[in-house]
Amino acid sequence: MNKIQHIIVVAMTISMMGCPARSLFPLFTEKDLVFDQALVGTWDGTEDGETYAFQRSGEKGYAVVLRDKSGDTRNYNVQLGRLGTFLFTDTSPSKGGGDHHFISAHLISRIALEGDTLRMSLLESDWLRDMIDAKKLSIAHVRRGGEIILTATTEELQSLVLRFAEDDKAFPNPAVLVRMK
Repeated sequence: MNKIQHIIVVAMTISMMGCPARSLFPLFTEKDLVFDQALVGTWDGTEDGETYAFQRSGEKGYAVVLRDKSGDTRNYNVQLGRLGTFLFTDTSPSKGGGDHHFISAHLISRIALEGDTLRMSLLESDWLRDMIDAKKLSIAHVRRGGEIILTATTEELQSLVLRFAEDDKAFPNPAVLVRMK
């Protein structure tokens, strides 16, 4: 797949799942990271035809290969962390893709792992923008067109996600993934 096709596929995937908020800094410090062996394996996003293959990477990380229904793949580094009573992931593109024109950003998801079901809900960019515009939320960010890119510190990001962890507008429409047997 050439670069243009890859960009189109990524843009279409993001637009179909809503627009996730992006951060320049990670959500976790080393002390927040956890590793859960139950996350390792292949998960089927039955509604969208995507599969997510989680493999252990290092002591507390995961390498994830996302395969869409057309067979195209994207590689990510994922960290799992516990903040309060909640589990979150911090997802960023794998390094080594050879394209130095892109800035690596972090996507933040609230997750729930219950047996063979994994629910993932991305922090929603439109909600974030609306909260900032209505002056209901103050957090370091930059605007790029209509998009908000968080520039907040890890500590500020943690405060944000803990404050709104149970808000279904902040973390809407969880993707439901089922472990493939």
